[in-house]
Amino acid sequence: MPHFRLAIPLLSVFAMGAASSFEDTDHLDRQVAVYLNADIGDAGGARAPIDKKLRLKRCPNRVRFSETNNNAVMVSCPDLGWRVFVPLWRGQGRATAQNNRAEEFAVRRNQPLNLVVRRPSFSISYKVVAQKNGRIGDYIPVRSSRKSKILMARVSGSGEVELAQ
Repeated sequence: MPHFRLAIPLLSVFAMGAASSFEDTDHLDRQVAVYLNADIGDAGGARAPIDKKLRLKRCPNRVRFSETNNNAVMVSCPDLGWRVFVPLWRGQGRATAQNNRAEEFAVRRNQPLNLVVRRPSFSISYKVVAQKNGRIGDYIPVRSSRKSKILMARVSGSGEVELAQ
């Protein structure tokens, strides 16, 4: 019986050590908020917290932050090679953005769209149907018919998407 008294604390120490091998997404969210000087959902801040299901190995050095474009911040660990893109709110604050959320969609689910593939020497246009709502710059799934393969495309305008490369 006395062996169990020692085993439980030892197991809890090992469990704490195993849990610390992954990055804490809440801590990453706080770092993103400090980097952007805005909380999650506020104007200029992240749209949503980083997914808690992600199991990112703990970065041995500092995590890097860089703005990729007007829509996201890249959180990366160059030493391990992982990176996460955090979408941003631009413009209105949380309350106004939630009220205008429906108006922001450039593409609606089940809307017929033109899928455009642009290359230096040619351009192809193809009819597809949106599988989700999307704002300009968002990547959404599209397909040409119910039985066709789903493709990921970037919303480039109202009624138009570009093939993701």
